[in-house]
Amino acid sequence: MTGPSRDNAPGAWTKSRTASGETVLELSERDEQGWSVVTVKGRLDSATVKRFSEQCAPWIEGGPPNVVLDLSALEYVSSAGLSSILSAAKKLQARSGRFAIAGLRGLVKEVFAISGFETVLATFPDVETAIKTS
Repeated sequence: MTGPSRDNAPGAWTKSRTASGETVLELSERDEQGWSVVTVKGRLDSATVKRFSEQCAPWIEGGPPNVVLDLSALEYVSSAGLSSILSAAKKLQARSGRFAIAGLRGLVKEVFAISGFETVLATFPDVETAIKTS
């Protein structure tokens, strides 16, 4: 897997690729109404979880105290991906921040429901609702 295509500057898309060059994970961050909105696109599994954690660390540990993880473009999440999301939430909550999940759909929504993560983490249909409600 190669490194990110751009640096971790706010708003920058970072991409993880397979050895064949296929993009498997893309992340971006933007500020919205005092919240850091982190958009995750692609697959969050054992092959990409380390990159996800590394790329999110500055946004989770040093950014605004409130984070919405927008998963509307996430195609797949494994148990390793769920674990990394929970770890990010715990780190943020340790800073007295708020953490929300937005945009669950399809297989990802099903995995969150089956695993019980919808009851452990605050989930919302979209980013706007997450920001207004949290």
